[in-house]
Amino acid sequence: MSADPIPETVAAAPSGVRKGRKFLWTLAALLGVCAVCGWVALGVGLYLEVGKTTRLILAVVAAVATEATFWISAAALGVSVFEARKRIWRKITGRG
Repeated sequence: MSADPIPETVAAAPSGVRKGRKFLWTLAALLGVCAVCGWVALGVGLYLEVGKTTRLILAVVAAVATEATFWISAAALGVSVFEARKRIWRKITGRG
């Protein structure tokens, strides 16, 4: 029997959290690269004067990749977006 079992379990918990955060940051970085590639592709498409449908598809892909990057980054930072929105609306409306 170990003399100090509690510190081992406490020490084990943060490493699991770090691994999860590391995964989220890796995912955010990959999505960031996809977003940058999407915007570059849109710029190239505009330069080459591609058709209207192709421009729309390129714009949607770039926008969705950028939005996903923001949401994953917020998750990696631990930001509760909904709680932040609640606080903002309370300040704006004066109900808090």
